[in-house]
Amino acid sequence: MNITITPQEALQHYREASQSWLSLRNEQSTAQLRLQALLQSSDKPSNYAWQVETLREKLEVLEWQISCAANDGLYAQRSVVDACVDNALSDFMENSGKALTSALAPYLNGPFGLDVAARVLRSALAHHAELNAPELLESCCEILDESGLSPDASMRMDASRIFTPAKHKTFQNRLKRLKLAEEAYGFTVS
Repeated sequence: MNITITPQEALQHYREASQSWLSLRNEQSTAQLRLQALLQSSDKPSNYAWQVETLREKLEVLEWQISCAANDGLYAQRSVVDACVDNALSDFMENSGKALTSALAPYLNGPFGLDVAARVLRSALAHHAELNAPELLESCCEILDESGLSPDASMRMDASRIFTPAKHKTFQNRLKRLKLAEEAYGFTVS
């Protein structure tokens, strides 16, 4: 097996993706509160309509950004699990791979090949897992405790929105326009 990323590197990517997602969600909450305060204020600023329109635009763009960041987080979380499993399997094959392939040699060298060997191995693994509850290796326990074995439910929910490539391009352009407006007018909409 070829390990392309270590569990620690995968965890660092997960932390960054998760932090980006959380930051965008916080930014969304701030923008929502700001819009709500603006709509409920009795003293409307002179550029009230423009501020409301800009905040609404910002909230729509943030929904897209949050969805993208959540997808990145899901991918990063899966990469953590994959890296831990790849690392553990690599160690296992280094220590016991010869014995495993020797045990499966009649299938691997015979007319049945890898398909039957994989089916037999799957059956043996399922049987062993029924008898003994699988335990996480110590080397990955802390890493998997932090990232979890499955993604955060709210992250999955945020990632559930699907955007076509054209929609992504549209939102990228909208984000650029918002950033240009922030630079030109010296304000932040969130």
